[in-house]
Amino acid sequence: MSPSGHLLHPGRVALIAGGIFLWMLLILARLVQLQVFKHETFLKLARESREVTRPVPAPRGIIYDCHMDELATSITVKTVTAEPRRIKDIAAAARDLARVLDLDPEKLYRRMSDPARRSYLVVKRRIDPKDEEPVAALGIDGTYLQEDSMRVYPNRELACHVLGFVNLEGEAGAGLELQYDRELKGAPGLISYNVDALGRSFHGEVRQAPVQGHSLILSLDKAIQYIAERELRAGVEQARAAAGTAVVMEPDTGRILALANYPGFNLNLFNEAAAALWRNRAVTDIFEPGSTFKVVVAAAALEAGLARPDEWIDCQMGRIAIGRHVFHDHKPYGMLTFTQVLEHSSNVGAAKLGLRLGPERLHEALRTFGFGAKTGIDLPGEIVGLVRDLRDWSGLSIGAISFGQEVGVTSLQILRAINAVASGGYLVRPTLVDRVIDEQGNLLRVTRPEARRILSPATAAALRDAFEGVVVRGTGRSAAVEGYRCAGKTGTAQKIVDGRYSDSKYLASFIGFAPLPVPRITVLVQIDEPRGKIYGGDVAAPIFARIVQQTLIHLKVPPDRSVVRPPFNPKLASSSQDYFPNAVPTAPLPAPTAEAAAPDPDIVMPAGPDSLTMPDFRGLAKRDVVRRCRELGLELRTRGSGSAVGQEPPPGALVAQGDLCTVIFARAPVAEVSDATRPAAAGGANARPPVLTAAPRR
Repeated sequence: MSPSGHLLHPGRVALIAGGIFLWMLLILARLVQLQVFKHETFLKLARESREVTRPVPAPRGIIYDCHMDELATSITVKTVTAEPRRIKDIAAAARDLARVLDLDPEKLYRRMSDPARRSYLVVKRRIDPKDEEPVAALGIDGTYLQEDSMRVYPNRELACHVLGFVNLEGEAGAGLELQYDRELKGAPGLISYNVDALGRSFHGEVRQAPVQGHSLILSLDKAIQYIAERELRAGVEQARAAAGTAVVMEPDTGRILALANYPGFNLNLFNEAAAALWRNRAVTDIFEPGSTFKVVVAAAALEAGLARPDEWIDCQMGRIAIGRHVFHDHKPYGMLTFTQVLEHSSNVGAAKLGLRLGPERLHEALRTFGFGAKTGIDLPGEIVGLVRDLRDWSGLSIGAISFGQEVGVTSLQILRAINAVASGGYLVRPTLVDRVIDEQGNLLRVTRPEARRILSPATAAALRDAFEGVVVRGTGRSAAVEGYRCAGKTGTAQKIVDGRYSDSKYLASFIGFAPLPVPRITVLVQIDEPRGKIYGGDVAAPIFARIVQQTLIHLKVPPDRSVVRPPFNPKLASSSQDYFPNAVPTAPLPAPTAEAAAPDPDIVMPAGPDSLTMPDFRGLAKRDVVRRCRELGLELRTRGSGSAVGQEPPPGALVAQGDLCTVIFARAPVAEVSDATRPAAAGGANARPPVLTAAPRR
């Protein structure tokens, strides 16, 4: 009963009870929504509030030679990290850490005081093992020794231009490391840390283990690579030359057994070498090939039925007029056989073969041999070389091109052209990676040889005989090897300096194959700017002979005891006959402009209608490089941040629209890199996920 003596109205009671029931029902529905339907959402929010997740870099795949010897691998090291918000005295911590780790204390203090880095900071990556105990002995709460891995190259300089390198941030910068970066770097994992209400981490757990990258098994033979590098270095130093290149290839498959450039650099200290030393000259530099190019016109004439191996060619006492100009030989020759034209490297004989072909068939022969196109080798930065459009040929072009001028080729292009003779008429694609395997050693991919016939067996056999005559009686007698029959061609070409043929800078070369009658290897040797002796037969041929002899012995090819080095005969062809100064009586090809020239340029040919000259990006900001590549139609791949410090292809190289350009950026010395989210270099096959070890508290 109410105070007024009246009972509550039943309708009011029902209304109040219904309201209470509805209120309870709404609360229950809300609880069901929160506890059942949104359970995962709030659980995720709760985890995020007490967990921090960071990526774990994957161990990088190993690079092996053909005998499974390691050429590139990784080792486990420690990286010093910090959680500055847990450090009570940042100034003292910065001072002590800088003293032990040889860092600038003021710079370290500024980095540790940065509000954006309060939760995580990389103090120094991959410290020296001797510094691990002193860091732990400091006992700074909030500092850690984190397991990391570092890319190492056990053989230091060996195959440096083939392998490339990986920087301290785990980013590939050149060579196979860059070409196969996606396969080598693997899949990163995840590690989570529990944090308290103040955001302090106290426990780490690997939530997703990283997956090691795939490993590469190369066609490269470490022993043959060492032979090529040792003999090339000795030859360059003896000739007091600026540089050199040597390549050893299997004729039938295109597998590269060795690829050497001198000077090289220590892959473990790549950042101490000038960026110009990083480039692989065999694929990035073009040059006028000189007399080695006569293989093209000779092969095309035989293949077209316009010449016979046994016919006589009138070399007109070393003079031939084309248009209003006269081409000369080094010495006057009268009647020479087709074979002797190659043995004595007669420019007049080659020009007459070119005239028989005519411009259309000669241009077609250049394309058939692969000039003006990439060889397809699995290395970054390969350029197409230069073959002018037929419409741009002058009246002199057919003569000049016949003996190796007015064209720009790479070392690999001219090597595989002569290799077509060694292989019996096939143009092969050079390759470096034989197989790709996973972390368990399971085979993922095999490289199959690619070849197409461009010469008949009869033409290849005739040229093989002629090239053997070059070694036995002609300009390449210094290439002869005791116990093995060899064949090849010499070449000596003037370089272009300031738009004119230089009287002091040359490129001497020898390209050949052995042993006959069934060649096992094709070898190119080029010596850039030799001093004193300048001819290919004097400078490059002896290096060829030393590489061939040691390589064939290593491959267990039995020697023929009846084959001896031919005695010197002054009546036979001289090495100088593969060279004639200023053979084209018109103005030489123009040199590159100062803006586009490389720091250490070789001959750089003028760009054709479909070619571009690679700019020098060094020192530019990333946005400027992106804008310039967009204007040129180049595909851009960037590494790092800051200003550009290196690029592939190098400045001044010829590229085509749509080609890939890789530019490396750097902001500060690598010891001060503090971006913890970037992946570190990978570990080896048995690498474990990184473990955080807290330094002892004071």
